[in-house]
Amino acid sequence: MKRVALDGDLLYFPLVELFYLLSRFRKTGRLIIKEKGNIYISEGKVTHAETEYTDGLDAFYALCLVKSGSFNFQPNEKAIINTISKPLSELLKEIDTKEAELRENNKDLPPLSTIPEKSTKVPEGEKVALKKDEWRVLILADGKRTIEKIIGVSPLSEIDTYKSLSRLFKEGLIYDPKEKLRILSEGIDKVNKFIKAFGDGPWIKSAQEFIKENELEDAISLAGNYLVLLKKSFPLDLDETKEFFNKLMLTLREKASETLGKLLVNKKMKELHES
Repeated sequence: MKRVALDGDLLYFPLVELFYLLSRFRKTGRLIIKEKGNIYISEGKVTHAETEYTDGLDAFYALCLVKSGSFNFQPNEKAIINTISKPLSELLKEIDTKEAELRENNKDLPPLSTIPEKSTKVPEGEKVALKKDEWRVLILADGKRTIEKIIGVSPLSEIDTYKSLSRLFKEGLIYDPKEKLRILSEGIDKVNKFIKAFGDGPWIKSAQEFIKENELEDAISLAGNYLVLLKKSFPLDLDETKEFFNKLMLTLREKASETLGKLLVNKKMKELHES
């Protein structure tokens, strides 16, 4: 049986920290990211990386974006070929850049649990020209897989899969069939968290008046300091629903600022966002 020098969970021991540790003690061996790939280290330097679909730097960066799962380090195992020669400091800077890029592409996507569906509508304007990678991701959106599953089975790197998904959503080629329900749920949750944080006050009446002005009293109600949905078939379309809840939150915030002062409201809102 092979001796394992180090093993653990990436949730508690990120790869970047592992690299610092292995580099400091000039370790040699194979770092196995379970079911994802391998990274080879020689005397503390990264020399090679491989996944099922690629190797070298592309594989290294793809593996470094993995944030969960188990790992183990098999000492004294060396790569057959060396594909990476950059110093660790350069590699770590590039990881930071790619993580920022990943966050940028991720921010407009629905939750990972979303099951996207292909759109049957023809996109407006010019014909959409897809790249080969985007076609490969589009094929994976079969109406059964979640976004998380699509990323997991994609032959592309994680960041390239995120990029492709982001563009496919943006162009309307795939969509979240439950987006409106999610926006409704998130909007109601935000309002109720606001009311819980700020308590009873004139902002409640302002919100009730706003609901009445939009003729939505039969669909949504703010009674007993709690916003509830009265109808599953909310009468606004997706964009109107987003706009309604944005303006409702703005109404609450402006009235609270007028009553309590902007400094206190801004402080409380920051606490809400961080909670």
